[in-house]
Amino acid sequence: MIIFKCSKCGHEYKVADEYAGKKARCKNCENVNIIPAPATKPAQPARPVGSGDSVAAYNNLLQELLQQEKTAPTVEVETK
Repeated sequence: MIIFKCSKCGHEYKVADEYAGKKARCKNCENVNIIPAPATKPAQPARPVGSGDSVAAYNNLLQELLQQEKTAPTVEVETK
């Protein structure tokens, strides 16, 4: 959902993301506005590496990768 204001009178509009870049005439003052791109969500700050649950998640991921490595097929590659 895109929320923007008329550049002339400040009337607020809410439109679907698919209308980004299109022109819209303000119903209040008839000014033509270009609908802006949808706002992106701010990135979540990274958690410190030393935090307990992230270390546990990392260790679980490593264990899963080790298991996958053990069951991965062997491939022979010819060299020239």
